[in-house]
Amino acid sequence: MLSTELKRNFVLSTVLLSTVFGLNNMVQAVEPHIVGSAFSLKTGDLLYRESYFEIEDTLRKVEYSEPDGSVFGRKTIDLSKSFVTPGFSQLNERNGEAIDVAQEGRKLIVNYKEDASAKQKTKQLELTAGMVVDAGFNGFIQQYWLVLMDGKELDVDFLVPSKQTTFQFRLSRSSCVSGTKEGAVCFSLSPISWFVKLAVDPIVLAYDATEKTLLRFTGRGNIANSEGKYESVDIQYRYLK
Repeated sequence: MLSTELKRNFVLSTVLLSTVFGLNNMVQAVEPHIVGSAFSLKTGDLLYRESYFEIEDTLRKVEYSEPDGSVFGRKTIDLSKSFVTPGFSQLNERNGEAIDVAQEGRKLIVNYKEDASAKQKTKQLELTAGMVVDAGFNGFIQQYWLVLMDGKELDVDFLVPSKQTTFQFRLSRSSCVSGTKEGAVCFSLSPISWFVKLAVDPIVLAYDATEKTLLRFTGRGNIANSEGKYESVDIQYRYLK
């Protein structure tokens, strides 16, 4: 039989250990596993950083911060229903732009608010094969990696939340942007419509050939500046875990 004092010490030790492990888990939870630095393609200036947090296997959170470290935007990505057409919500405090995309059955519910003073607009889209949502381009490339490496071209319907519709893009192997890590594999997402081509340049994605992890994103960014404009960026990623 344990004495009362021993029992008390045992309980206190257990509580202390639980507290320490709990604090460690909390610290780990707030540490990003990926940080992307977004530079202007026009000036080369650092525009913002995006830090990715893996909360669960199918849940990601992203923080967007100014070069001085102040956070101005947040996003939650829900991959539970699909890694290609995930649900997500995004708030940009620079101008109050808010986006929310969710799956309901075979439909996508797209809510969009242009700025803090605008009214929210809601639209339903049919969820179809070949549709890609937000960071889902990464899941699509992972899924069709071997096909793309064989030189095949694949057409996707990429959701543009600000327009509450999709635009067709062609995904294929491509040359890498100058300065990309040696040995990287690169793909391009190019608009198919000549009208969209006038406004949007191809997006070039660089991947580690072995790990199949995204190293660099060059093209139109997915978060607006304080004037509500989407800038062309060169995002370079660092993996911390």
